[in-house]
Amino acid sequence: MTFFGLQYEKSADTSTAWMTSLADLLALLLAFFVLLFSMSEIKVDRWQTLTETFGNKMSDVTDLVTKTGEAEKNMSMINVPKAIDLSYLEHVLNGKKQQSELLANVDIFRAEDRLVISLAGWEFFKPGTEKESGEVAEVIGMIGNALRHISNRIEVYGHTDPDPITSATAKYPNNWALSLARALSVANELENSGYIYPIRVYGMADSRFNELIYVDDKDRKYALARRVDIVVREAEGRGK
Repeated sequence: MTFFGLQYEKSADTSTAWMTSLADLLALLLAFFVLLFSMSEIKVDRWQTLTETFGNKMSDVTDLVTKTGEAEKNMSMINVPKAIDLSYLEHVLNGKKQQSELLANVDIFRAEDRLVISLAGWEFFKPGTEKESGEVAEVIGMIGNALRHISNRIEVYGHTDPDPITSATAKYPNNWALSLARALSVANELENSGYIYPIRVYGMADSRFNELIYVDDKDRKYALARRVDIVVREAEGRGK
């Protein structure tokens, strides 16, 4: 090929020799960084502190699960806002009990993290009924009048005796329905008295009849089995 009297020849193939130099450069850089890393010194004290911290934390969690069967962040261990002190509430209710004969047969007692107000006996619930009229409603109203001033979470548990319901004309088909009806009737009375927070209601039937093993008289034992327990918790009832 000729341009302005000068003759050029077209080269055959483009050379790739530069790639060999680039590969050598990359290999040297890699060797350089590996050498820097191998010469670096680990802070032994910081590393030991870090390993001990993780080791102790894992050990604490393992011990907790082993001893209690609960993980550290189970729902039961989440802190919840507490309401009025149960000891103070117990004192207030016992004061009302001393002032009124209607509350004479109401049992009020502490059980671990809760206060139990138990309505038990013939005078409260007869066989097959969920609630007596008259004085029982007044009794629940007096209790509710005290509870309406607190924000504690309240649960109501209905109970029955172990005798099954066999009558075809019975209002409730079984003891579970009867116990739930009893709990609902008491919860409604508490709400009518002014307690404004949600109330949890449970029907227990005769599932806790064995707790009355200390009562020798059968009639008295059956009467105590037909009861409703109002349970006041330490936690707030708002939105629970």
